[in-house]
Amino acid sequence: MMVARYHCWQANKMRIFHLTLIILLFLLSSNAQAGFHLKPVTPGFSNELGFGVSYGVKLNKDARFFGYAPDYVRVLSENWLLNVSFAYDKDTEFKKDSKEVTESWTPSIMIGYQLNTRLAVGVGLGHGLIENKDGGGWTSVKLGKDLTVAAALATSLWSKGRHGLSLSVSYEYNISEKAPSISTDLGYSWAF
Repeated sequence: MMVARYHCWQANKMRIFHLTLIILLFLLSSNAQAGFHLKPVTPGFSNELGFGVSYGVKLNKDARFFGYAPDYVRVLSENWLLNVSFAYDKDTEFKKDSKEVTESWTPSIMIGYQLNTRLAVGVGLGHGLIENKDGGGWTSVKLGKDLTVAAALATSLWSKGRHGLSLSVSYEYNISEKAPSISTDLGYSWAF
């Protein structure tokens, strides 16, 4: 019982942290860019390769997840961006006397709009491809079973030449599981 209360308290603290971070990014950031593994675009370059790490919480369950993703960003026009990524996520849901761990690989696509050199917003769609529930082995995901939409905001933390570092916050909603979540991502990018 005490362990369940501790995990519930920890999840609530992370939810408060993520909501506070979203508000701060909207209110304090004069410049930013978009997430769901979308990287900042360096002025003067049309392409970027990136790698991001993420951490998040589900809002309707005592569950956390972390992951990483390589990605590619293409400037479509002056301010429009296309991001394609292939993300690994490990989701841990704490239950009364146990925990359930699900690993998954998810390709995703996001359309972003760069508001200025450091701020962008985006919307995206991802679909789980394969998953491993509680170490039972990797299996393919049925079409439509693991479908997620996202809205994101990101900010450029640092940029020098072709290299950049960004922080993004995204609200994700797994349509199949009816599970909302908030994710924070830290990403490195190399422009070319």
